[in-house]
Amino acid sequence: MLEILDRDQKRASLMVSRQRYGKNQVQLRWQDSTYVINVGIGTPKRMFTFNIDTGSDLLWIQCLPCKLGKPNHDCYQPKRPLFDPSKSSTYTKITCPSHTCSLTNTTLGYTQCVSSSCTYLGAYLDGSLIFGYMAKETLFVGSKTFKGIMFGCNEVTFNATLDKTDGIIGLGQGFLSFVEQTSNTYNKVFSYCLPSNPNRVGFLRFGKTKRVSKSLKFTKLGRDNAIELTGIKVGSTTIPITVKKDTAFIDSGTVITRLPSKDYIKLREAYRKAMTGYRFVGAISVADTCYNVGGHKKLKLPRMSFLFADGLLLDIPPSGVVIPYNSTVVCFPFAATPETPGGEDFVLLGNYQQRTLEVVYDVAGGKLGFGHGGCK
Repeated sequence: MLEILDRDQKRASLMVSRQRYGKNQVQLRWQDSTYVINVGIGTPKRMFTFNIDTGSDLLWIQCLPCKLGKPNHDCYQPKRPLFDPSKSSTYTKITCPSHTCSLTNTTLGYTQCVSSSCTYLGAYLDGSLIFGYMAKETLFVGSKTFKGIMFGCNEVTFNATLDKTDGIIGLGQGFLSFVEQTSNTYNKVFSYCLPSNPNRVGFLRFGKTKRVSKSLKFTKLGRDNAIELTGIKVGSTTIPITVKKDTAFIDSGTVITRLPSKDYIKLREAYRKAMTGYRFVGAISVADTCYNVGGHKKLKLPRMSFLFADGLLLDIPPSGVVIPYNSTVVCFPFAATPETPGGEDFVLLGNYQQRTLEVVYDVAGGKLGFGHGGCK
C-alpha cells in the first residue's frame, strides 16, 4: 500500500505542477546564485540541469567521451552522469564544411573542421573556455518537444565554475540561441521570475501569455539584450549613468549589478549616506560597502530605483538593495565594472536586482517588461 500511495503522491504532484506551470513553462530554481532548469535531451530522453544565461547564445552540455580524442585535457565533471551521444538515436553531428557550421562561426567566433565534423571554441566573461562538437538533438522543455536543436556537445572545459549543473542554455539573440531556434513556436518571446532564495521557485516561460503581472511595464530592448539605463535613484537622490549606446545590458548570469567606476562611486556615496544607521565594516571581496546589522529586528533600507531613457521608473525589490554575507553582515549589491582592454564603460544589470520581478523579453518587438510580484 505504501508503494502505491507513494506513486500516487508523485503523480498528483506532477499533475499540479503541470496545471501551475503550463505547457510552455518550467520551474526555475536558485542554485549558488545562478538559476537552473531541467531539460530533457536525446532519445530515449534523459533529464539534465542547465544554467539559464541571457548573456550568451550557445546551448551546450558536457558529453562523453569528454576528451575530443586528445589526452591530458580538462574534463568538466558535474556531479551527475554525462550525456552519452552514442546512446541517443536522434543525435547527429553537424558536418564541416557546411553553411550551418559557417553560421556557427559567426556566432561563436571560432569553428574548425576536425574529421569532417564542426568543432567550436567558446569563451565566457569569467574566463571559462569550452571546446566540443556542434550537433543536433531532440530537446524536451516543459511538455514541448523540439527536434533538430543545434547545441554544443562539450568535451573540453577550462576554468569551469559550473560544478553542480550539466551545461548552459543560451537565451541571447544570436543564431544559436534557444530563443532564435524556437522562434517559429514562441515568436522570440520569453519571461522569467528569479526566486529570492533557494527555498522558493520561480519560472521560465516561453511565448506570450495572459498570465502576467498587473504591474508590468515595458522599456526598449536593443541588440544583444541592450537596455537604455540613464540613472539610479537612492531615496530622493538621482545618480546619472553615463554610457554609450549599446553598452548597458540586462544579464541573468551576472549576480550583482556592475556600473562604470565614476558612476558607481557616486552611487556608493549616496547609499552610504542612506545607511548611516548601521555600523560600517568596510569591504568584503568586490563588495566594498558592508554593514553590521546585528541587533536590528527589521532593516530600514533606502528605496532604490532604475531610470530608463523612455521614462520608466523601476523600483528595485528590497531583496536587491542588500546582499547578506552572514547572519549579521550585509553588503551593497553593486560594484564597479572590471576594466576592459579598450577602456569602454559597461553596465550589467545583474540577477540580484531582478529577483522576484517578472521579466519579459519580447525580442521581436524590441521590448523588455518588468512587473513586481512575478513569482507569486
